Amino acid sequence: MQSLANAAATGSGLRMQPPDSADPGRATARSLRLMVVVPFPPRTDAMHGGRVVAQLLNRLVDRHRVAVLYMRHSNTPPIDPTLAARCDVVEEVVRSDLRPGGSAWRRRLNVLSAPLSGVPSQVAPLFDRRFTRQCVRMATSWKPDVVQVEHDHLAFCGPALKRSHSGLARVLSSHEPGAPASEDQAAATRGRQRLAHRIDAASWKRYWSRTLGAFDAVVTLTGRDRMVMAAAVPQARVVSIGLGIDIPREPLSAAGRGEPYVAFVGGYQHPPNADAALRLARSIMPAVRSRIPGLRLMLVGAHPGRELFDAATSEDTVTGAVPSVAPFVDSAALLALPIRLGGGMRVKLLEALAAGKAVVASPLAASGLDVPDGEAIVLAQTDQEFVDAIVTLIGDEEARIGLGRTAREWAQRNLTWDARVGEYEQLYESLLAPRLR
Repeated sequence: MQSLANAAATGSGLRMQPPDSADPGRATARSLRLMVVVPFPPRTDAMHGGRVVAQLLNRLVDRHRVAVLYMRHSNTPPIDPTLAARCDVVEEVVRSDLRPGGSAWRRRLNVLSAPLSGVPSQVAPLFDRRFTRQCVRMATSWKPDVVQVEHDHLAFCGPALKRSHSGLARVLSSHEPGAPASEDQAAATRGRQRLAHRIDAASWKRYWSRTLGAFDAVVTLTGRDRMVMAAAVPQARVVSIGLGIDIPREPLSAAGRGEPYVAFVGGYQHPPNADAALRLARSIMPAVRSRIPGLRLMLVGAHPGRELFDAATSEDTVTGAVPSVAPFVDSAALLALPIRLGGGMRVKLLEALAAGKAVVASPLAASGLDVPDGEAIVLAQTDQEFVDAIVTLIGDEEARIGLGRTAREWAQRNLTWDARVGEYEQLYESLLAPRLR
């Protein structure tokens, strides 16, 4: 664990702010003390869930007093310095071991130990008793009204918090329930991989049964995920609150720039992204090129595996990690999201809609969004439906522009953080009300 007094300068460690020095711009009607626990540094430039968590925190600190505890690998940057400076307390626990999934032997060890430990292989790299102890210490010293744990990978903190602070309101935000994701991967693989995913699915259910009951409420991002979690742990209170997204001041190019290409953006260590990218490279784009020869596919994002490089042709570009995905998305004629695994909401889709891009997506990719099909997005399920939609849009620039314009207008009405923060505040108040009687 690392604690630094000069967090405003370093953007990490510990920062204390006297209770009477709250930002005068904060709402005064009902200002709460919120402690948010995160498995990665919240940063608006992050290439993963840290981005949307940072956006949520930036809204919460406008209205409440906020403390943040997060986990960081030694080779990754800390929390946004500007966000840290606005929080009352910021603490980090630094991990120096291999990053999750960083080696084949570690993955195999995590899978093999899962049946005995009851800790899914995806949770094992984050399972750290130092982090749990620091979580309890921070709750003791700062005395929050609510502790919100982001991602069920950190649900192991719940039982310790319940034992030490039974009167504290505890909320778990499940960004993507692990058991159905493992079950999806088992159905899509064979042999030892299938067995490993089945073991993980069973371990997730055991892990949930031991941890979720320690929370007063579990928040999922979609109604689909709410049903999964409610069925897994019937005694838990499960509610659905979707993600918001920062709406850019100016849209990106709806039609694309230069020679048209199809883009997919994602981190390829995440199995649903890797599966979607392989589906594009192996099945969808070859069929598209039979009708539009030479149309390029741009696969943007970090950690592309050997399988993806092997599947790519001379007409496919696998970029690897890039400083910013925005130029690639801006120049793309459209984005294709043929996602068929996993749960949660897709940040890449929210950002594309907010930026005014034409998108062809699977219903699963658009889960949690009541976005009008054919007006603000084109939904496709089968490979042939993706092929037909891509071919039609590539051949009709005006249709892409109209789709992107409607997408941005819809996002401006439906994807801002204001409504989401209001829903969280209603949940907090409902949990705290019985404690104030």
